[in-house]
Amino acid sequence: MKKEEEIKVDLKEENMKLPDSELFIMQTLWKAEPPVGTGKIVELITQSKDWSRSTIQVLLARLEERGFLRMEKQGRLKYYSPLVKEEDYRFKETHSFVKHFYHNSYKKLIASLVQDQHLSDEDYDELLTIIQQAKERE
Repeated sequence: MKKEEEIKVDLKEENMKLPDSELFIMQTLWKAEPPVGTGKIVELITQSKDWSRSTIQVLLARLEERGFLRMEKQGRLKYYSPLVKEEDYRFKETHSFVKHFYHNSYKKLIASLVQDQHLSDEDYDELLTIIQQAKERE
């Protein structure tokens, strides 16, 4: 079995975008303390999803095949660990979103956010702080 640091997943590939069901599995594993046994994963997921154990096992197998998870067997039990960090996946998805919906313009994305009438004064203040801090780092 390869060690986690030896495995590199190329998140630049377009096919590395996760369907919602697989993303939910990954989000569950990112919150948990790896490695996580199949039984614990099923327990965590069925708290909010009406999925069968076999459905969850199929999704885990897919994620393993795609290089998002590492599975280790200990006797008859299977334990899973994420191979992709949540921050790395979020970064990749954010860039893909900006590319496809805002033609690589972060200015258009920010404009879209601040023109949204659903933002509170606190949201505006936080956005301004984030932008100011980023500007000061330059």
